[in-house]
Amino acid sequence: MKKYLSAEILFLFVACVMTAGTLCFAQETSFVYGDHNRRDPFWPLLSPSGAILSYDNNLDFSDVVLEGIIYDPKGDRFAIINSKVVKMSDNVGGFLVVLIEKDRVVLSKDGQEFILRSEKEK
Repeated sequence: MKKYLSAEILFLFVACVMTAGTLCFAQETSFVYGDHNRRDPFWPLLSPSGAILSYDNNLDFSDVVLEGIIYDPKGDRFAIINSKVVKMSDNVGGFLVVLIEKDRVVLSKDGQEFILRSEKEK
């Protein structure tokens, strides 16, 4: 009986030492979301007052997608950029819409111009 008791105590001692060692040497790691200049999916879409929140204020040009142009030579001109309908002087992703033509849209950011062309013209 004494032999079994010392084996149990030895087993418990080794288990406690291993557990304590694991807890002492375990490094705390935290998850960091790589957003790639896009909205974190865990951020709210609406403010507490019900207003739609926008997180796309600082996109890279490679993230800006021209999806369509609505062009009337005598009237209004609109572009669909990143699923958002914009007109001249609107902002999308930190870019200012400078000009909308029938086959391209000119954007400006930090004094530099960028041109988006429609798929038909590429």
